[in-house]
Amino acid sequence: MPVTTAQRRAHYDDFVHQVITLCQVNGIRADLNSGFGRPVEECSRMPEHLTRHIAGFGARRAHYTVASLIALPRDLPHKAGPYQPELPTPVPSRNPDTTAPANGHPAPPAAASPIERPWRSRPDLGTHLAIAVARHGFKEATMTDRVKTLTRLDTALLHPRLWTLTGHLNSRGAARLDFAVLLEDLAWWDDDRLETAARWRENYFLTLHTLTSKEH
Repeated sequence: MPVTTAQRRAHYDDFVHQVITLCQVNGIRADLNSGFGRPVEECSRMPEHLTRHIAGFGARRAHYTVASLIALPRDLPHKAGPYQPELPTPVPSRNPDTTAPANGHPAPPAAASPIERPWRSRPDLGTHLAIAVARHGFKEATMTDRVKTLTRLDTALLHPRLWTLTGHLNSRGAARLDFAVLLEDLAWWDDDRLETAARWRENYFLTLHTLTSKEH
């Protein structure tokens, strides 16, 4: 039986939590950090930790890259609690969630775990890069160039850039990414790159406009 979208997304959330738990052990974290966004075939220290958590869901390189991003040096959330990415002020979505009420008004944003929020209302990479500019002092012109570059890359070039970018965000405490959402985007990048890239760009500019407007 084919895996449903809901099952895949539940898996992505579970995978992130499993990797965060694995990273509490320094040796395992070092093994996962060794991935550097490389192809799976070059990540000899990672399979023993990840294979059982990926089985049945494919997209191995996307899983390996996200695991290596989670393992980058930073303050990991405690393994007993849900992972909380940094959330922006809610902005309109170009892909409204199908769980919106029938009266046509969007549901109010949830205040608890991101797992409880409608998937497309959770922040993607474009949203997070806008937050990095608005709240963490990254230069807007430089980040805008990064967004434009990232959204033009194929998988082979994108994954190493994400590893470098996340390390740069970590250096200023700005990498509270929603790794599950990123994992889905990377898993489907080869099949749906144009649509995903367009969403990253639109969410970047919309979030940046929303956050900077509130500060003036």
